[in-house]
Amino acid sequence: MNRVGEKSNVMMKIKNLHHQMRQYSLIIILSLFACSAKAQYYSLDSLQKIINNNKGDTAEVNARLLLSLNSAFFTGEVNNAKLTEGLNIAKRALLLSEKIKDKKGEANSNLVIGSLLGSMSNTAQSLSHTALSIQHGLRALNLYENAGDATGMAQAHLLLQANYREAEDYANALMHEFEGTRISEQYHVIGVLDFNGHRLAPLFLAETAQTYILMNQPNAALAYARKSIEENELFDGTPWEFPIYLLATIQQMQGAYVQALQNYRRALSLTRIQKDTEQDTIQIYSGMSTLFRKTGQFDSSIYYGAIVNKSWRPEISETKNLLEALNNLYQVYKLKGENDSTLKYLELIDRLRESFFNTEKEKQIQQITFGAQLKQQELITNEANYKNRVQAFIFTAGILALLVISGLLIRNNRQKQKGKIKIESAYAELKSTQQQLIQSEKMASLGELTAGIAHEIQNPLNFVNNFSETNRELLDEAEAEFKAGNQAEGHSLLRDIKANEEKVNLHGKRADAIVKNMLEHSRSAKGEKQATDLNALVDEYLRLAYHGFRGKDKNFNATIQTHFDEHIGKIEVVPQEIGRVLLNLFNNSFYAVNVKKKKGSVDYEPKVEVSTKRLNDKIDILVKDNGMGISKSLVVKIFQPFFTTKPTGEGTGLGLSLSYDIVKAHSGELSVESKEGEGATFLIWLPL
Repeated sequence: MNRVGEKSNVMMKIKNLHHQMRQYSLIIILSLFACSAKAQYYSLDSLQKIINNNKGDTAEVNARLLLSLNSAFFTGEVNNAKLTEGLNIAKRALLLSEKIKDKKGEANSNLVIGSLLGSMSNTAQSLSHTALSIQHGLRALNLYENAGDATGMAQAHLLLQANYREAEDYANALMHEFEGTRISEQYHVIGVLDFNGHRLAPLFLAETAQTYILMNQPNAALAYARKSIEENELFDGTPWEFPIYLLATIQQMQGAYVQALQNYRRALSLTRIQKDTEQDTIQIYSGMSTLFRKTGQFDSSIYYGAIVNKSWRPEISETKNLLEALNNLYQVYKLKGENDSTLKYLELIDRLRESFFNTEKEKQIQQITFGAQLKQQELITNEANYKNRVQAFIFTAGILALLVISGLLIRNNRQKQKGKIKIESAYAELKSTQQQLIQSEKMASLGELTAGIAHEIQNPLNFVNNFSETNRELLDEAEAEFKAGNQAEGHSLLRDIKANEEKVNLHGKRADAIVKNMLEHSRSAKGEKQATDLNALVDEYLRLAYHGFRGKDKNFNATIQTHFDEHIGKIEVVPQEIGRVLLNLFNNSFYAVNVKKKKGSVDYEPKVEVSTKRLNDKIDILVKDNGMGISKSLVVKIFQPFFTTKPTGEGTGLGLSLSYDIVKAHSGELSVESKEGEGATFLIWLPL
C-alpha cells in the first residue's frame, strides 16, 4: 500500500507541475505595469469596471493584463482552463495596445502572453506553445529595446533565459543571461516585485552559474557563482543563500566534499532567516542527499532524499530536484541490498522520466528556435506572390479594380511593416549572439598572444641586460688599467664597451619594433583594411603561437617548415582579424601534434608546415600538420559554433567558427582536408 501511495503522490505532482513552471516569470512581469506593487491582489470587480468603461486607453490595456494574470494565477488552483481564459484576455490587451499604438502596453502584452503560453501543461501541444512563447518573448524584448526601457529588457531576458534553459538550449540561455547581466549592471536595474528592492545583476550571475552547472561545466559555473556571492546582496539583513547553494553544488561536482557540506549548511541556515525560500530549501536537501551518497553516508543520504520526496510540490520546486532525490534513494537502497525499496524508487523514477522527457526534444527545440525566421520567410514569399497577382489584375480590371487594388496595397503595406519589425527583431538577436561569440573567442586567444609576445620581447631584453652587465665589468677593468698606466689595454677595453653598446642599441630597437608592431595591429581592430605584408604577418603569428604554446608546456617541441612566396606583395586585409585566424589554426596544429606525441607514437616527430603562394587573382595560405587528424564524420562539423574535439575546459568551440566568418568577410574561403591519425591541412585563400 505504501508503494502504491508513493506512485499516486508522484503522479499527482506530475499532473500539476506545468501549472507553475512560469509563475516565477509572471510575478516579475507585474513590475512593468503602471500599477501598485500589490497588483496581484487587485479586485476583479475594479479591473472589470475599468474594462467596462471601454475608453480604449492605456489604463484599459493594463487592466486587461492584470485581469488575465488574476484569472490565471490568483483565483484558486491553476489549471489549463484558467490559463486559456487569461491568455484570451491578454490577447485582447495586445490587440488594443496595437490599435492605440501603446508600445509599452504592446511589450507588456507580449511578455504576459509568452509567459502564459509557457505555462500550458498540454504536452501534446507543448512544441507549439513553447515556440509561440519564445516568439512573444523576443517581440517584447525588441519593443523594450526600441523604447530604451532597461527594466523591461532585463525582465524579457530573464524570461527568455529560463525558457531556453528549460528546453536545454543552453547556448541561447547563456546569450540572454550575458545580455541581461550587462543591462542590469549598466543601468542598475532594481526588481520591483520579484527580487523586490534588490539589484537584478546578482540574479543573472546566479542564473548563469546554474546554466553552466546543467552543462556540466563546473569551472565556468564557479566563476559566476563566486561573482554573485561577491555582489553581497542582502535579504532580511543576511547574504542571499541561492548562490551559496550553487557554490556548494559546484564543489560537490569537483569532489570538494568538506567545503561543499559547509556551504550547504550555511545556505540552509540562511533559508531559515529569509522569506519565501521553501524551494531553495528543497534544492539544498536534494544536493545534500547526493553529497552523502557520494561520501558513503547512506543513512544521511536517505534522510535528506526522503524529505525532498515528501515535501516536493510542483508549485514550490523543480522536477530535477525530485528526480535527483529519487535517484539517490534508488542508488543507496541498491547498494544496501534492500530490493523492495530499490524497486519502488526505480519505478517512481521511470514514471517521472516518462512523463517529462521526450526523445524528440532536441529536434523540437531546434524547430522552436528557428520557427520565427521560417514563418517570416513564408510571409515574405506569400507577399511577393500576392503582389504578382495584383499586378496582373490591374491590367484587366479597369478603374474599379484600381480602387480595390489600392485598398489591398494599403493592407500589404501594413503587413510589410509588421514583417519589418519581425526581421529587425531576428536581426537584433543574431547580432547580439555574434557579438557574444566574438568577445568569447577574443578572450580565449588573448592568453595565447600574451605568452608569445612576452617571449619575443624577453629575448632582446636579455641581450640588453647581459651586455649592460658586461659593460659595467669592462668599465671597472678599463679604469684599473688606466690607473696602472696600461693605456693600450685600457683603450682596447673601451672599444669592446663601444661594440657592446651598439648591440644594446640594436636589441633595444628590436624590442621597440615588436611593441610598435603589436600596437599597429591593435589600431587595426577598428575593422579597416590596409595594405599588409602577408608573409610577415604569417611569420609573426607563427612565432607568437609557437612561443605561446611553449609557455604553457615547456616540454613541447615541433619542427616548423615555412615556404613563403616572395612574389605575393601586399594585400588589403584587416591584419588583426587575419592574425586571429592564423593564430587559431597554428594553435590547433600545435595541439594536434602535441597530443599525438604524448600518446607515445614510435619514431614520431611533430611537424607543422606553413606556406603561402600567389595564384593568378588569389593568395593561398596552407597550414599542415602530422598530428591526430580528424575523422570524416567530424570534418563536416568543425566550423559549427560550440563544436570542439578537445576535452571539456580546453576549447571554446568558437575558434574555427569565427575564423570561418572572418575569412568569409574578406570574400575568401577556409577549408580543411584530413585523414584520421595522419594529420590535417587547412587552406585559406584570399582574393587580391
